Amino acid sequence: MKTLLVIGYGKMAKAICEGLKGKFQIQVCGRDSKKIEDFCLPIQATPKHTPQEIEIDNQEVLLCIKPCALHSFQFLGEAKCLYSILNATPLEALQKTIKSQQYIRAMPNVCASVGKSITSLCGDKSYKNEAFEIFNAIGSCIWLEETLFPIATALSGCSPAFLALIAESMIDSGVTNGLTREQATKIVKTLFDGFGTLLQAQHPTLLKESVMSPGGSTAQGIASLEKNALRNAFFEAILASKNFA
Repeated sequence: MKTLLVIGYGKMAKAICEGLKGKFQIQVCGRDSKKIEDFCLPIQATPKHTPQEIEIDNQEVLLCIKPCALHSFQFLGEAKCLYSILNATPLEALQKTIKSQQYIRAMPNVCASVGKSITSLCGDKSYKNEAFEIFNAIGSCIWLEETLFPIATALSGCSPAFLALIAESMIDSGVTNGLTREQATKIVKTLFDGFGTLLQAQHPTLLKESVMSPGGSTAQGIASLEKNALRNAFFEAILASKNFA
Protein backbone atom coordinates (compact mmCIF):
# COMPACT_ATOMS: atom_id res chain seq x y z
CA MET A 1 0.00 0.00 0.00
CA LYS A 2 1.44 3.38 -1.04
CA THR A 3 2.02 6.18 1.45
CA LEU A 4 0.59 9.65 0.96
CA LEU A 5 1.83 12.59 3.02
CA VAL A 6 -1.02 15.08 3.51
CA ILE A 7 -0.08 18.61 4.54
CA GLY A 8 -3.07 20.32 6.14
CA TYR A 9 -6.16 19.22 8.04
CA GLY A 10 -9.05 21.32 6.74
CA LYS A 11 -12.45 20.23 5.41
CA MET A 12 -11.22 19.31 1.93
CA ALA A 13 -8.27 17.38 3.32
CA LYS A 14 -10.71 15.47 5.52
CA ALA A 15 -13.00 14.63 2.58
CA ILE A 16 -10.08 13.37 0.49
CA CYS A 17 -8.57 11.34 3.31
CA GLU A 18 -11.92 9.71 4.10
CA GLY A 19 -12.17 8.65 0.48
CA LEU A 20 -8.63 7.24 0.54
CA LYS A 21 -8.98 5.40 3.85
CA GLY A 22 -7.85 1.80 3.40
CA LYS A 23 -6.35 2.54 -0.02
CA PHE A 24 -3.30 4.52 1.09
CA GLN A 25 -1.18 4.73 4.21
CA ILE A 26 -1.97 8.33 5.11
CA GLN A 27 0.33 10.57 7.12
CA VAL A 28 -0.94 14.00 8.12
CA CYS A 29 1.27 16.89 9.15
CA GLY A 30 0.85 20.49 10.22
CA ARG A 31 1.56 22.85 13.12
CA ASP A 32 -1.23 22.05 15.59
CA SER A 33 -0.57 18.63 17.14
CA LYS A 34 -4.00 18.42 18.83
CA LYS A 35 -5.88 19.20 15.60
CA ILE A 36 -3.75 16.68 13.72
CA GLU A 37 -4.47 13.92 16.25
CA ASP A 38 -8.22 14.66 16.20
CA PHE A 39 -8.12 14.66 12.40
CA CYS A 40 -6.22 11.37 12.12
CA LEU A 41 -8.16 9.26 14.62
CA PRO A 42 -11.36 8.57 12.61
CA ILE A 43 -9.50 7.93 9.34
CA GLN A 44 -6.79 5.77 10.92
CA ALA A 45 -4.02 8.05 9.66
CA THR A 46 -0.61 8.70 11.20
CA PRO A 47 -0.19 12.17 12.78
CA LYS A 48 3.08 14.07 12.25
CA HIS A 49 3.61 17.31 14.14
CA THR A 50 5.78 19.59 11.99
CA PRO A 51 5.96 23.18 13.31
CA GLN A 52 7.95 24.53 10.36
CA GLU A 53 10.12 22.01 8.49
CA ILE A 54 8.50 19.19 6.53
CA GLU A 55 10.50 16.25 5.19
CA ILE A 56 9.14 15.39 1.73
CA ASP A 57 12.08 13.55 0.14
CA ASN A 58 10.94 10.80 -2.27
CA GLN A 59 7.34 10.98 -1.04
CA GLU A 60 3.99 11.56 -2.71
CA VAL A 61 2.69 14.75 -1.11
CA LEU A 62 -0.84 16.17 -1.07
CA LEU A 63 -0.79 19.90 -0.31
CA CYS A 64 -4.04 21.02 1.37
CA ILE A 65 -3.05 24.24 3.12
CA LYS A 66 -4.34 27.73 2.38
CA PRO A 67 -2.48 29.49 -0.47
CA CYS A 68 -1.35 32.24 1.91
CA ALA A 69 0.45 29.62 4.02
CA LEU A 70 2.50 28.20 1.15
CA HIS A 71 5.65 30.08 2.15
CA SER A 72 5.28 29.51 5.90
CA PHE A 73 6.84 26.01 5.76
CA GLN A 74 10.28 24.77 4.75
CA PHE A 75 10.09 21.70 2.53
CA LEU A 76 13.15 19.47 2.87
CA GLY A 77 14.22 17.19 0.03
CA GLU A 78 12.57 16.45 -3.30
CA ALA A 79 9.12 14.88 -3.46
CA LYS A 80 8.26 12.09 -5.87
CA CYS A 81 5.07 13.90 -6.82
CA LEU A 82 3.37 16.99 -5.41
CA TYR A 83 -0.44 17.13 -5.63
CA SER A 84 -1.80 20.58 -4.83
CA ILE A 85 -5.40 21.67 -4.24
CA LEU A 86 -4.40 25.30 -3.63
CA ASN A 87 -6.79 27.65 -5.43
CA ALA A 88 -5.35 30.19 -7.87
CA THR A 89 -1.83 28.78 -7.36
CA PRO A 90 -0.41 27.75 -10.75
CA LEU A 91 2.10 24.99 -11.37
CA GLU A 92 4.84 27.54 -11.96
CA ALA A 93 4.41 28.94 -8.44
CA LEU A 94 4.53 25.44 -6.94
CA GLN A 95 7.69 24.61 -8.90
CA LYS A 96 9.41 27.70 -7.52
CA THR A 97 8.48 26.85 -3.93
CA ILE A 98 8.65 23.06 -3.52
CA LYS A 99 11.05 20.63 -5.16
CA SER A 100 9.38 17.63 -6.76
CA GLN A 101 9.99 15.26 -9.65
CA GLN A 102 6.38 15.64 -10.82
CA TYR A 103 3.60 18.18 -10.18
CA ILE A 104 -0.16 17.78 -10.30
CA ARG A 105 -2.63 20.59 -9.71
CA ALA A 106 -6.14 19.58 -8.59
CA MET A 107 -9.33 21.50 -7.93
CA PRO A 108 -12.04 19.47 -6.17
CA ASN A 109 -15.28 21.01 -4.93
CA VAL A 110 -17.44 20.91 -1.80
CA CYS A 111 -19.24 17.78 -3.01
CA ALA A 112 -16.09 15.84 -2.08
CA SER A 113 -17.58 15.57 1.41
CA VAL A 114 -20.23 13.19 0.03
CA GLY A 115 -17.96 11.48 -2.51
CA LYS A 116 -19.37 13.38 -5.50
CA SER A 117 -16.77 15.99 -6.35
CA ILE A 118 -15.82 16.81 -9.91
CA THR A 119 -12.08 17.42 -9.73
CA SER A 120 -10.16 19.25 -12.44
CA LEU A 121 -6.58 18.03 -12.91
CA CYS A 122 -3.54 19.24 -14.82
CA GLY A 123 0.22 18.82 -14.67
CA ASP A 124 2.69 16.07 -15.54
CA LYS A 125 0.88 13.50 -17.65
CA SER A 126 3.25 10.78 -16.47
CA TYR A 127 1.41 10.92 -13.12
CA LYS A 128 -2.08 11.27 -14.59
CA ASN A 129 -3.15 7.73 -13.60
CA GLU A 130 -1.93 8.19 -10.02
CA ALA A 131 -3.79 11.50 -9.79
CA PHE A 132 -7.01 9.89 -11.02
CA GLU A 133 -6.55 7.10 -8.46
CA ILE A 134 -6.44 9.64 -5.63
CA PHE A 135 -9.18 12.03 -6.71
CA ASN A 136 -11.61 9.44 -8.10
CA ALA A 137 -11.91 8.38 -4.46
CA ILE A 138 -13.98 11.53 -3.84
CA GLY A 139 -16.00 11.56 -7.07
CA SER A 140 -14.98 11.99 -10.71
CA CYS A 141 -12.05 13.68 -12.48
CA ILE A 142 -11.42 15.60 -15.67
CA TRP A 143 -7.97 16.31 -17.15
CA LEU A 144 -7.53 19.84 -18.54
CA GLU A 145 -4.92 22.25 -19.79
CA GLU A 146 -3.95 24.62 -16.99
CA THR A 147 -5.20 27.62 -18.99
CA LEU A 148 -8.74 26.26 -18.52
CA PHE A 149 -8.47 26.02 -14.73
CA PRO A 150 -10.06 29.44 -13.99
CA ILE A 151 -13.26 28.61 -15.87
CA ALA A 152 -13.33 25.04 -14.54
CA THR A 153 -12.89 26.36 -11.00
CA ALA A 154 -15.72 28.85 -11.50
CA LEU A 155 -18.01 26.20 -12.95
CA SER A 156 -17.33 23.43 -10.43
CA GLY A 157 -15.95 25.16 -7.35
CA CYS A 158 -18.12 28.28 -7.18
CA SER A 159 -21.38 27.00 -8.70
CA PRO A 160 -22.52 25.01 -5.64
CA ALA A 161 -23.07 28.41 -4.01
CA PHE A 162 -25.08 29.56 -7.04
CA LEU A 163 -27.23 26.43 -6.93
CA ALA A 164 -27.71 26.92 -3.19
CA LEU A 165 -28.99 30.42 -3.91
CA ILE A 166 -31.46 28.98 -6.43
CA ALA A 167 -32.64 26.38 -3.90
CA GLU A 168 -33.02 29.05 -1.23
CA SER A 169 -35.00 31.29 -3.60
CA MET A 170 -37.31 28.44 -4.59
CA ILE A 171 -37.99 27.60 -0.95
CA ASP A 172 -38.74 31.25 -0.18
CA SER A 173 -41.11 31.46 -3.16
CA GLY A 174 -42.97 28.40 -1.87
CA VAL A 175 -43.33 29.99 1.56
CA THR A 176 -44.46 33.28 0.00
CA ASN A 177 -47.25 31.40 -1.78
CA GLY A 178 -48.55 29.49 1.22
CA LEU A 179 -46.38 26.45 1.90
CA THR A 180 -44.75 26.05 5.29
CA ARG A 181 -40.97 26.33 5.24
CA GLU A 182 -40.71 22.65 6.15
CA GLN A 183 -42.96 21.66 3.24
CA ALA A 184 -41.16 23.90 0.74
CA THR A 185 -37.73 22.70 1.90
CA LYS A 186 -38.69 19.04 1.54
CA ILE A 187 -40.03 19.62 -1.97
CA VAL A 188 -36.93 21.49 -3.14
CA LYS A 189 -34.43 19.07 -1.57
CA THR A 190 -36.17 16.07 -3.13
CA LEU A 191 -36.41 17.94 -6.44
CA PHE A 192 -32.66 18.59 -6.54
CA ASP A 193 -31.87 14.98 -5.64
CA GLY A 194 -34.10 13.57 -8.37
CA PHE A 195 -33.03 16.13 -10.94
CA GLY A 196 -29.36 15.30 -10.35
CA THR A 197 -30.06 11.67 -11.18
CA LEU A 198 -32.02 12.58 -14.32
CA LEU A 199 -29.27 14.92 -15.48
CA GLN A 200 -26.81 12.03 -15.55
CA ALA A 201 -28.90 10.32 -18.22
CA GLN A 202 -30.45 13.18 -20.20
CA HIS A 203 -29.35 16.43 -21.82
CA PRO A 204 -30.75 19.45 -19.93
CA THR A 205 -32.59 20.61 -23.06
CA LEU A 206 -34.46 17.31 -23.22
CA LEU A 207 -35.28 17.51 -19.52
CA LYS A 208 -36.71 20.98 -19.99
CA GLU A 209 -38.76 19.93 -23.02
CA SER A 210 -40.13 16.87 -21.21
CA VAL A 211 -42.06 19.08 -18.74
CA MET A 212 -42.71 22.06 -21.00
CA SER A 213 -45.98 21.53 -22.84
CA PRO A 214 -47.18 24.21 -25.29
CA GLY A 215 -48.86 27.08 -23.47
CA GLY A 216 -48.55 25.28 -20.15
CA SER A 217 -47.50 26.48 -16.70
CA THR A 218 -43.86 25.48 -17.19
CA ALA A 219 -43.71 27.41 -20.48
CA GLN A 220 -45.04 30.49 -18.69
CA GLY A 221 -42.40 30.14 -16.00
CA ILE A 222 -39.61 29.69 -18.57
CA ALA A 223 -40.81 32.79 -20.42
CA SER A 224 -40.62 34.76 -17.17
CA LEU A 225 -37.08 33.54 -16.47
CA GLU A 226 -35.98 34.46 -19.99
CA LYS A 227 -37.61 37.88 -19.62
CA ASN A 228 -35.60 38.42 -16.43
CA ALA A 229 -32.37 37.34 -18.15
CA LEU A 230 -31.60 34.30 -16.01
CA ARG A 231 -29.16 32.91 -18.58
CA ASN A 232 -27.23 36.16 -18.75
CA ALA A 233 -27.12 36.35 -14.94
CA PHE A 234 -25.38 32.96 -14.90
CA PHE A 235 -23.01 33.93 -17.72
CA GLU A 236 -22.01 37.02 -15.75
CA ALA A 237 -21.66 35.12 -12.45
CA ILE A 238 -19.42 32.43 -13.97
CA LEU A 239 -17.35 35.09 -15.74
CA ALA A 240 -16.92 37.10 -12.54
CA SER A 241 -15.78 33.99 -10.66
CA LYS A 242 -13.46 32.98 -13.54
CA ASN A 243 -11.79 36.38 -13.62
CA PHE A 244 -11.14 36.21 -9.86
CA ALA A 245 -9.72 32.64 -9.85
